[in-house]
Amino acid sequence: MEGPCRVLRAVLYLFSMNTDYSHYYDASSLFHGSLLNIMGTRLDAVFIETDKALCESVWQKTVAELLRLDKMFNRFDIESEIYSVNLRAPTERVVASDELMSVLISCKRYHLLSLGLFDVTLSDFDAVDLDTEHQTISFSEKNVSIDFGACAKGYALDKVKQVLVEADIKDALIDFGNSSVLALGHHPFGDCWKISVENPFRPGEIVDEIELRDVALSISGNMPTHLKHIVNPRTHQFIEDKKIVSIIAQNSFEAEILSTALMIANHEEQKKILSHFDHALFKEYIL
Repeated sequence: MEGPCRVLRAVLYLFSMNTDYSHYYDASSLFHGSLLNIMGTRLDAVFIETDKALCESVWQKTVAELLRLDKMFNRFDIESEIYSVNLRAPTERVVASDELMSVLISCKRYHLLSLGLFDVTLSDFDAVDLDTEHQTISFSEKNVSIDFGACAKGYALDKVKQVLVEADIKDALIDFGNSSVLALGHHPFGDCWKISVENPFRPGEIVDEIELRDVALSISGNMPTHLKHIVNPRTHQFIEDKKIVSIIAQNSFEAEILSTALMIANHEEQKKILSHFDHALFKEYIL
């Protein structure tokens, strides 16, 4: 059995690697980059730019930033800051980095604005004490832990946007896991980027086509193979409705958070949440 086991280990190692691929198409001045196994999914980027060297440099900076954030938000990585916080915060005050504290303060704000339906603890955000004066984090309950799964991709896309803007990349489309999208500028043959929303229960059926320009899009919903992956943090019940929701916002962090909260919320709760976000464009698709 040693031979097959070695092959299996090799395959598992391959799938655990962050593999990136990129290619520049001279004829269309188009750059395409892909990064596999990042935050449990895949990221694809398209830049429209005549400077090939600039595209390659921006892509490498993008990959480096994504790998940094992947490690930062990985609660299973024993070397990550969030792993240390989850391990130690139930019994002591843990000094946090500026970035982690800033993210958690933002998460707390959205927790309140979403009527508690966005919760990085999935249990009780009120049990997380953020001491901004001493830059420490502590938990008042032992069963609390922090999981950034509902906002990490959005935060990462906002960081990627900073890289693109600083490099003066004006036209780009970034797709993170087929659920979080950043659109800058427009497609070379149009005045926007067009994104199709597919019915996951009927492959090939398009339920909407969304036009994006200098905005962020996030889509949340259930799929036939993943009916129990969105949890209402107040009731601890899975959301099993056959529906998807989309939200367009000015930044990806906000878009991803709102799509999660609005997927969980009932109609009245949706209206209350959206009253705090006049700029956001929300759609719900009953499948």
